[in-house]
Amino acid sequence: MRANRGVRVDTTDYLAEPLGPATVARRLVLRPGEGRLLWAAHAKAHYYDIPGLYPDGSPKPNAVARGAGKVGDFLGDVLSAAMGSEEDDRDRPPPADLIVFGTAPDCMAHRYLRGVPSVSAVLRRLWTLTPLGLTLHTEIVPRTAAAPEPTGSFFAKAAGGIAKIGREIADIVTDNRMRFGANVEDEPIALPTLEPLLEIPRGRIAGFSLAQRKSTPVLRLLLADGSGVDFLVSMTEREECEYALALANGEPPLRAGARVEWVAKPAATALKRAADLARPNEQVVLAGTTNFGYVGVQLGRELRLPHTPLGEMPELNVQKLRWPQPAATSQEPDGWLDDPTIAFWAQADRSDRDAVAVADVLAHTRGLARLLLTRDRVALIAATALLREPPDPTAPLTAVLELPRTRVRGVAAELAGRSLPPKPLLRVDFTDGSTLRLRDPIAARHAVPA
Repeated sequence: MRANRGVRVDTTDYLAEPLGPATVARRLVLRPGEGRLLWAAHAKAHYYDIPGLYPDGSPKPNAVARGAGKVGDFLGDVLSAAMGSEEDDRDRPPPADLIVFGTAPDCMAHRYLRGVPSVSAVLRRLWTLTPLGLTLHTEIVPRTAAAPEPTGSFFAKAAGGIAKIGREIADIVTDNRMRFGANVEDEPIALPTLEPLLEIPRGRIAGFSLAQRKSTPVLRLLLADGSGVDFLVSMTEREECEYALALANGEPPLRAGARVEWVAKPAATALKRAADLARPNEQVVLAGTTNFGYVGVQLGRELRLPHTPLGEMPELNVQKLRWPQPAATSQEPDGWLDDPTIAFWAQADRSDRDAVAVADVLAHTRGLARLLLTRDRVALIAATALLREPPDPTAPLTAVLELPRTRVRGVAAELAGRSLPPKPLLRVDFTDGSTLRLRDPIAARHAVPA
């Protein structure tokens, strides 16, 4: 989750995110014979960098096209005016996910997108790239069976309408389930309903490249006539765009060594605060966050999702868990990468492996135990108040699990999957061959040398 969405330095929370775009694309969009998915991205807004057009695509009166000019300046100069000032932030359109550019109206990029409203304020759009081309689908509101029309007199119809409104209000009042964006307590993360809007055949695409709009890196799609589309889709780092470019060129969906500069400051702060979790004079190498989400474990051929501890666990002072349930698509290979409810993923051949022991504690403590890696040990640290019978009630923090540092073969940051923007993962490899991955951008930043 982006730091500008209000993530505290010690917490990572994806529970309000939608199902990742790559999973949605595989389930709902890909057609037989279309080939493998290269990448997919959610979007809500596209704006225009075309002389003679306003950013929303409407024509300027008496405009004279004089060429595209400095395309890189458009994001800062033109879109800032379109977004308004800080004082009227509530009235701003959403930020740009795509910039459509060209030398004049009716260029190829404009022709493809001019029939699509510039902004979809509520419903998401799904862009997918395959070897056959680029397609756009839009989310639609599922239709429900219409209630039968009341029959009889005017008063009977009015009474029927009032009764219907009363039932709807009652349903709202009695539904006290927790909601995380569109995700609902105890319900699996749902797939959206989509309909196609446009398709750009691969033969019309001249290629992909990295480009820069002022200080913002973009993935640039260039069409045959020189016009094109710049994809931002919440990517703010050059390495994210490099990853997207690699996917577009058919490279595997994995990249090690992700720096994710946008989280550098909170990561540094978290590392300083981690001194409170360590013993006196203990050197902290890596500090994880409290990470709200389930644990998945691939144990040999058995998939455990959500994972429940296999070992003996201490009793906790916790209430009923009120999260959404994992999506059905998370049972598929790598499906967990797009599931907002899954924060940790372990792989091991046997239940006595170290990654499974760590996964047990993370699942039992609901992600409230924080991973701490020092020069001496690997530990999961939790607030002592979380334990019903702590070993030392006076200590504010307790190590729920400790392993010697020699049991860790290595740690690394990764970008993985075919959804844009990719979410950085921290991978911990143990000497027994097991692996634990954490969807924790702050901890992942610690694993990359400065």
